[in-house]
Amino acid sequence: MNPTEIYDALSTIAEASFDAEEFPFSFAEATDASQAAISKLRNGSTNKSDLPGGVLFGKRFYYAPAPAGKSDTTLEQLRASKKTKSSKPAILLATDGEMIAAEHTASGETLHCAFKELGDQFGFFLPAAGKERYRAVEENPVDVKATGKLAKLYDALIRANPDWGTDARRHEMNQLMMRLIFCMFAEDVGIFPEQQFSRLIFTYADDKGEEAHKVLIAAFQAMNLPRHKRTGLPAWTGELDYVNGGLFAGTIDAPKFDTIAFRYLREACGLDWGKINPDIFGSMIQSVADAKQRAELGMHYTSVPNIMKVIGPLFLDDLDVEIHKGWDRARALQQTLSHMSHIRVFDPACGSGNFLVVSYRELRARETRIMQRLEELDGRNAMSTSEMFSRIKIDHFYGIEISDFAAETAKLALFIAEYQANASFKTVFGRCPAALPLRDAARIHTGNALRLNWEEIFPPPTEGEEVFIAGNPPFIWSNEMSTTQKGEMKSVFSEHIKSYGILDYVSSWYFKSKEFIHKYGGKSALVATSAICQGQSVPALWPLLLDSGIEIFFAYRPFPWSNNASNKATVDVVVIGLQKKCMSKKLIFDADTKSIINNISPYITPTDNIIVIPSRKRSIFGLPIMVGGCKPIDGGNLIFSTNERNDVIKDNPQTENLFKKFMGADELIKGIERWCLFIDDRKLPLAQSINDISIRIDKVKKTRENSSDSGARSAAIKSHQFREHSVAKNNAIVIPAVSSERRPYLTPVFVGSDTVISNRNYVIYDQPVWILAILSSLLHRVWILTVCGKLQARPNYSNTLGWNTFPVPKFTDEQLEALSASARRILKCRYSHYPKTIADLYDPDKMPDDLRAVHKENDDLLESMYIGRPFRNDTERLETLFKLYAAKIKTLETASKKKKA
Repeated sequence: MNPTEIYDALSTIAEASFDAEEFPFSFAEATDASQAAISKLRNGSTNKSDLPGGVLFGKRFYYAPAPAGKSDTTLEQLRASKKTKSSKPAILLATDGEMIAAEHTASGETLHCAFKELGDQFGFFLPAAGKERYRAVEENPVDVKATGKLAKLYDALIRANPDWGTDARRHEMNQLMMRLIFCMFAEDVGIFPEQQFSRLIFTYADDKGEEAHKVLIAAFQAMNLPRHKRTGLPAWTGELDYVNGGLFAGTIDAPKFDTIAFRYLREACGLDWGKINPDIFGSMIQSVADAKQRAELGMHYTSVPNIMKVIGPLFLDDLDVEIHKGWDRARALQQTLSHMSHIRVFDPACGSGNFLVVSYRELRARETRIMQRLEELDGRNAMSTSEMFSRIKIDHFYGIEISDFAAETAKLALFIAEYQANASFKTVFGRCPAALPLRDAARIHTGNALRLNWEEIFPPPTEGEEVFIAGNPPFIWSNEMSTTQKGEMKSVFSEHIKSYGILDYVSSWYFKSKEFIHKYGGKSALVATSAICQGQSVPALWPLLLDSGIEIFFAYRPFPWSNNASNKATVDVVVIGLQKKCMSKKLIFDADTKSIINNISPYITPTDNIIVIPSRKRSIFGLPIMVGGCKPIDGGNLIFSTNERNDVIKDNPQTENLFKKFMGADELIKGIERWCLFIDDRKLPLAQSINDISIRIDKVKKTRENSSDSGARSAAIKSHQFREHSVAKNNAIVIPAVSSERRPYLTPVFVGSDTVISNRNYVIYDQPVWILAILSSLLHRVWILTVCGKLQARPNYSNTLGWNTFPVPKFTDEQLEALSASARRILKCRYSHYPKTIADLYDPDKMPDDLRAVHKENDDLLESMYIGRPFRNDTERLETLFKLYAAKIKTLETASKKKKA
């Protein structure tokens, strides 16, 4: 069920007579529980409630009936229940049929409302359906109601008119939906006389709606023409105003309505469209025609706070400073108004227009505030100012969107935003422009932003104009792009760099933005996955972006980004602003802190534009050698489960010393036990004499001989061994090549000579235990995330790029001993929680307090060896590390030059 269906189901419960015994099962059904699960709940087999009449539905909800007027008291009983503490249901819910008292167990947030408001509060109850809460929906549920009605109307029309669902007529279908939304909005806010549009439609179409398409066509044709040009149209269309503005231009047609579609149209017209919020409504309407988004209706939405992270530092913050400085000077404020009227905003991946809508609304709000201040300073001056209305026009806002429906939605969302801004203007000044006919239209272009020439869509600025490029291009990893998307990347980069294949899709928007700024000036700020400023992307992309006098003038260090869709993982993103080089200070935002600095590097550090280059064999800071583990290339034949190994040894006890423990990534993280053959050449005759082992060796040989890899074929001569035949003399420190992004630390382990390390890990053989203290540190994790990057969202370790470049100070013997003791405390703490695995211990929701404590002690100890105290944040950590790295590179280069001389 999607949120609108949940809303409908809860509303139905709220309208029916309350039955305390039946309510929890109806609530379970309304929040998307299966009938099988509800049946088990009814017969008590899964209901573990410890309260009279209560129903505990796993991790979904815990309900208890309340005596009259005692909903709050019953909620207290639910809160105190032992079952609440052990089962951790998402929602606690108590009701007496008049009032509802509910609580989110995760946050402790409560809800108190009338029972009849159950449907309107559906957003609060989404966690009971396994969906994340969505505050924008909760605050304005009319958006969800309206979208749900439109989705049903859309589906009904397609069922009745299958040809309208084809590519050939999709644009017409999209236009129809936008025109209907405009008309319903217009009659609810006073642009049209109250209920004019719906009254005419339902008066002149028959009761079943069979003539509705003809009535709609006539109405739309009338609104596209001044009254004196409406020849041949029904007389009743004379009531309708001339709209223009392009909304009714082009083809005017409508599909036929059956009884069901006509009923949905009537229900949609019955909603209060005047309360629509264009910030979210655009994204929601986009999902109406998108089957992939329909299941998460309303959840694909860039929140206003996240949009402000982009447009705030891009241009709004500077504008606020300008307003503040001129607050007491009318002339300065007039100049600011003129400045604002010359701002142009362009979103080259605009979707349904969220960034453009919020940018427009924020500028209009500031403009109104300035005009009010001018009236306070100089009444005569303010009169002339307010009479000219707003100089911020929606045709100052440009976008490119590949989806036709989303592009049409963006135009409508901007119109709604303009109308609402004008209405606010009228509230303050008593006047505003006439709503009709429409004058300006947002410049939204349907097309592929990576194939189009942006200059043709977003005209180069004229004298005095300022241009700002802002948006949130698609997040697509380099290894997940379609053939078409790879072709688009090629069209952007092929003439500039050869290594574009390793870049994420969003890199193309960054490059095209940089090209525009280099040629015409202006600034850009785009959201991107954090990979754009990490790992291989930095040397591949950033020298190209930062040439021609371009610089980063603000950046947000990685932070979680989620569109709240339940099937979408949260990813870490950055926001990076580009401009032509200038002497102004730069800004780095890191969590709740803001740093004012002189330069921002491609890694988002307050340092020079340093780019880390892999060190081939050894650490440039003198750390021990780290190598990759042993690669089997065996088709799985040299690796055994515990049972398989035991079966061989049972029949052939002399083979026990042919086996060693095998440690791949799963074995390290999940504690899985597996074994592998470790056969020295001198033991090969014994191995070949054992049939079970000999057969496996032969299979390995065939696997390697048939491989397309020459290295594998050359290894066929030693098919009794992994490609690398290495094991520690005494011990080894092992670190996984890829880790979970959720773990707060990298997770090296300490193993003995009885273990063979696979190529899914990196290994340091026979070195002091203090190495584990460094590898286990937050400082090292931050470096690896930054210079090695991620495999999708997961930290991607590299010995040459991460370990061999990791900066360390020159440790004293006392410091090394302190680090060794710290490493032993970490290992001892882990062992104390046996048999918990690394996955268990480093789950951020379950990590033992004592393990957190020893890691914190280790971090503080190590970091104090760098600067005498723990670092304040990751920005400070990276600043220190990159300065050490830069100094070392300079020293090495100087030594190299002297050697050559």
